[in-house]
Amino acid sequence: MAQTDWANRPNTADMRDQYRAVADLARRGGFRAPESGWPAELVLAHLVATNENFLAVGAGVQRGERLDCGHPELVEDEALTRRVAEAGGLAGLAGQLEATADRLAAHADSLTDAEAETQVRFTVYHEGRQLMDEPRAWGNILAGQTTFHLPMHLRQLEALTE
Repeated sequence: MAQTDWANRPNTADMRDQYRAVADLARRGGFRAPESGWPAELVLAHLVATNENFLAVGAGVQRGERLDCGHPELVEDEALTRRVAEAGGLAGLAGQLEATADRLAAHADSLTDAEAETQVRFTVYHEGRQLMDEPRAWGNILAGQTTFHLPMHLRQLEALTE
C-alpha cells in the first residue's frame, strides 16, 4: 500500500471538531446494528483505544524513544467488547473519547518540529490482517487521524443512525 501524503502535523482545531462530532453523535445514540462490521460501541471503543495508543507513543516520542504505533488489539473484537463493558456502554465511551481526545490535541499542540518529524513504526490492522507497516513521521500519523481515520469512523457511525 502506498503511503498517503498527509500533512506534517495535524490541524488541532479540526482534530477537536472531529472528535466533538463523534462524541456528540455517540451521546445521541439511536444506532442500529450493522449488516456487517462493527456496531457503534465497538467503533467508539476502537477510537478510545487508538487515542490511548497515540498518547503512549507521543509520550515516548517526547522522551526520545522510538515506539511502535499500532497493535492488533486496537481492532480485535474481543478486546474492544471488554472496553465497552468496562466503560458502561456508549455514554461512558463518549466521555472517555472526549478525555483522550483533549489530551491528544494538547499533545499535538505541544509538538516541536523535531518531535513531529520523529520516525515511528506505523502499523495498521484490519479484520485480522496487517495492511501497513512502515516508518512515518509522528506528526504525519497524527494528521492522518484528523483527515482520514476520524472522518471515516464518523461516516461509519452516521450510517448506523436510525
